[in-house]
Parts: sequence; structure tokens; C-alpha cells
Amino acid sequence: MSEDKNKGQITLRPDENYIPTGLPGGFFIYNAQGDEEIYFADQNVIELFGCKTIAEFRELTGNSFKGMVHPDDLEKVENDIHAQTFSSEKIHDYVRYRILTKQGETRYIEDFGHLLHGKERQKFFYVYIVDVGQDEYFNRDSNSVAETAILSEMQNLDRLTGLMNRRSFYENVHKTIFKTENTNAFFIYFDIAHFKVFNEEQGFERGDAVLCQMAKTLLKEFPDAHVARFDGDHFVVCTTSPDVVVNVENVHKQMAVVYGSVHIEVKAGIYKLEDSCDEVRTACDRARLACNTVKKRYDKIYGMYDSSLNERLRLQKHVVNTIDKAIENNYLRVYYQPIIRVKTGRICAYEALVRWIDPEKGFLPPGDFIITLEEFHLVHKVDIFVVKKVCEDLRGLLDKNEPVVPMSINLSRLDFKLCNIFEIIEQTCTHYNIPRNLLHIEITESAMNNDYLHLRRELEQFRDVGYHVWIDDFGSGYSSLNSLLSYNFDVLKLDMDFLRTYDEHPQAASLIHNIVQSARALGVKALQEGVETKEHLEFLKKIGCDYAQGFYFARPMPLEESRRMTREIGLEWETEDFWKESAREEANVAAAGPSEGTDAAPSEKGQDVSPK
Repeated sequence: MSEDKNKGQITLRPDENYIPTGLPGGFFIYNAQGDEEIYFADQNVIELFGCKTIAEFRELTGNSFKGMVHPDDLEKVENDIHAQTFSSEKIHDYVRYRILTKQGETRYIEDFGHLLHGKERQKFFYVYIVDVGQDEYFNRDSNSVAETAILSEMQNLDRLTGLMNRRSFYENVHKTIFKTENTNAFFIYFDIAHFKVFNEEQGFERGDAVLCQMAKTLLKEFPDAHVARFDGDHFVVCTTSPDVVVNVENVHKQMAVVYGSVHIEVKAGIYKLEDSCDEVRTACDRARLACNTVKKRYDKIYGMYDSSLNERLRLQKHVVNTIDKAIENNYLRVYYQPIIRVKTGRICAYEALVRWIDPEKGFLPPGDFIITLEEFHLVHKVDIFVVKKVCEDLRGLLDKNEPVVPMSINLSRLDFKLCNIFEIIEQTCTHYNIPRNLLHIEITESAMNNDYLHLRRELEQFRDVGYHVWIDDFGSGYSSLNSLLSYNFDVLKLDMDFLRTYDEHPQAASLIHNIVQSARALGVKALQEGVETKEHLEFLKKIGCDYAQGFYFARPMPLEESRRMTREIGLEWETEDFWKESAREEANVAAAGPSEGTDAAPSEKGQDVSPK
């Protein structure tokens, strides 16, 4: 070895086998599969970890790459490496992580890896690492060439889990599966059930930890597959594994116990690639449809795609492609279902419900086209149509001096993101000269779990200017009255499943009674949906429920047909004078406090439930 004094650099004589030591960087090799066993580490790497010998280094790290990385960084590092190599066509990776030396010192590492394959297709990583120091580690203003390239690639990765994102998944699968005409591929769509509720109860930090664990579990179970996080708690895998069902069951078992006493339920949909499928997007949609068939099934963890689901997919495409035409040509209709004040038996409001009568497909179930339009972020078009039609119908009734009661309209949580629904409703009411007290706003309970701060602000806008806000389908999701305390609303609509349960289990009477009384204690009216028998109505009278709605009174109908039926069966509408008198009575009751018997336990079925 000699030193060139002119240049101040160290050079090596070619006849000497010499590796400089004492440098803040070194080289090691490890198995890219299994336990990631370390095969070689040079002296610089050994000393970087505060060790003197290879034996000491192996003992410190457990002779595994996993043992080299700081435990708080390991999951993200391994996800990033997988995403940069195994999940793409690249053979290089760049990551940063911390290490802990034998003496407990934290060091900050820059890692450049190269994925190589052995003769028998074993996978090895040849890695060069450098101790860049804490300041450089956290400096994101000046990136190395390698890091700049990787950061560019990271645009195709999910930042939380390190998996491919949707766009990258489409591109990679198209290259490796569709272009090679590989029909042995399976697409699997994973959905973590009730994940929004988990976030609400456990916090977003723990929710993120579950998502990272899900990514790790998928990578372990599908080591040679394309794995992506599409959005939220939705993951997609493209694999050629012959044991795909076993793989899915293993994921379900592992994730179920990942969070101790809190059960994590994973649902999946499986689609076997067919010759007729020529797009990655279509394959993913079919797997998603299969998953949707088991989302509410507690006895099944996965669904298989079949031809019947293909018909559903065709219907979905029809809805998306013709929604504008349906609105323009009045394929969409607004039907009205009366809401009854239990105390008087009079109609106190209507719920406006949209129907689609298609010249080609016939009657489309609302559950089908509404869900589809929400998935494709087109539902606001329908809701805007309903707002305009309801205001138009109200104006017509007012002009004819017909009896008028408020009408409630259903809004999707997406309306508050896809358009300025508040401004649209305000402008429409102004255009048709409709008083705000004649229009009530309904939002489903499930929407409350999505960006509640933003939604609360939006709903407050409506209440501040005089609209009533109703919570729809309470009990259909997993919220509690406590979780709804963050919102100010006027009416709580109990899901119809409560009365169905009451029919089978009389003990449910106490549950419904307690919910109604809890709502009243909060200063909120209670409305029970799904009233189908006289017994239902008498029970609601007994427990003090304010409003009732269901087929016992009337089915949803077009406006003129509904009003004709109302007159034929002798139902009456409340008048404005009645509203004023009712408001005065309610104010007096509130001032006097709860009346006797209000909190009495409800009668079970078969007993006298007539009002006293």
C-alpha cells in the first residue's frame, strides 16, 4: 500500500489482498428467503455493530438480517425491500434504517442491495451499507442519486406498508401475467371487516399497525406473488399458487389473532383468470365482487367468482355508463313513503326514495345501483336529482294549497366530498321557494365512521340555517349512542332489523325501549323503521317511540298515487297549526321533566300493549 501525496488518496497495489478497515461502511450477504440467514459480513460491518469477531456479530444479530435492523424499523424496511424487488422487475433496493450496536448505541444506515439468483434459483442479497450519521439520515433536502431514483419509484408504492399501489399493481401484473397469457393466475381481493370501527375504537396508530401486519402476512403467505394495497383496508394479490384456498385460510387464521383479544376478521374474494378476461382491472373487479358476497356472512371467509357475479358486473357497468341518460330521460323516479307520528296516527313527514325503472333492464333494486354509484363516486348525481325533484313536488303541492308535511332526503357521505351539497340544496330551495323546515336531511349511521370532523362541520351547516338532520339506519352498523354524541341531530331512525329481531325474540323489546329512552334523554326523537303489523305499532306506542314508518302504513309510491291511497284509507296529514301546538306541548313537557311511566319496562309480546 502507498499513499499518493499529490492527490491525498489511498491506493492499493494490485499484488496485495487488502480491505481497508475502520471505515463507516461495509459489505454483507444474506439469504433473501426464510429466516434471512447471514452468509458473510466483512470486518467493517462487524465493527459497525460494535463487535470484534464474526462470531460475536452472529450472536448479536441472531445471524439474520432481521436481527441487524432496529426492531421499530424492521417491518417497514422489509416491506420496502419486497416492494422494490420481489413485487417488481427491479433487482436493486435502497432503504434507510437504524441499527443498535452491542454497546446500545444507535447508528443510522443507508443500505444498497442487489438481488441475485443462485443456480437452483435461490435468492441472495448482496448489500453495501454506510453509516451516514443522524443529521444526514434525517436530511431529505439533498438525496443521493440512488435515493432519488428509489424515491421516484416509491411513487408506485403504498407509503404505509411498502406494497405496490393500485397503479403499480396494474402495470406489473399486465406485464407478467397478461402479456405472457398466463391463465393459471388467481386474483384475490382482501377486505378487513369493520376496520373503520376498529380505527374508531382503537385509534389510527393501532389501525396502521394492523394494516402493516396484514401486508407482512400476505408477503409471507404469497412470497412470489404480486401484492398491493389498493386503498384503506383493501389488499389485492395476483398469484399462481396452486394452493390459493389454503393460502387464504392461513391469512385469515393469522390475522384473527394478531391483535390479542380484539378479533380481526379478514374476508376474501377469489377469481381464477379466464381467457375471456383481458384487463387487470376487470380481474380485480371480479375478485372484489366475490368478496362482497361474504362480507356479511359469519360462516364464510372467502367467496369464489362465478358467472352469476358476471351478470352483476355487467349490470354495474350498465349503471355507470347510463346514469346521466337515466337522469335526463326520467328513468329515475322519486317515490314517497309516509312517516307516522305514533301518538296521533297522522302523517308527519315523508321519506323520498329513489327508484330506477330502466327500459332495457327493468326495475333496478336500489341496493344494487346506489352501491355501484358510490363505488364509482357518481352517487352525488342521483342525490342532486332527488333534491330537485322533491323541491319541485313540494312547490307543486304548495301552489295547489294541498296539505304539506316535511320530506326527508337521503345524502351519501360522498356528497360532501364530490360536490358542495349544502350550497346545492340551499340554491334549490331558493329557486323553488321552499321553506327549510320542509326539508329534512338524512345521513346513514355508517357514514359517521368516515372523517367525522369534516362530516360534523358539514351537518352543522344544515342545522345552523334551520334544516333538521336525521341519523338513518341506526343499528345496521357498529356505532353506539356514545359514538354519535359528537354530532348534533334531531331524529334517530332505528334500523328495521330491530323489529325483525323483536318478532323472533321478545326480549329485544327491552333493547328497543332503552334505545328510544336514551334518544329522548339526549333531546332526540326516535323513529322506528320496518313497522309491518298492528302489534309493532302498539308496541311502539307503549315504549314512547315518536315516529313509525313501514309497510303497515304504506309502501313507497309515486307522489300522486301515495296521496290518493292516503285519502282512500283515511289517513290524515298534520297541519301547520298542529305543529305549533305540538311544539308548545313538547316545551311544557320538557320544562316539567319526564312523565310517570316513561321509563317503565316494555311489555313482552302476547301481553296487553295498548296505551294507558
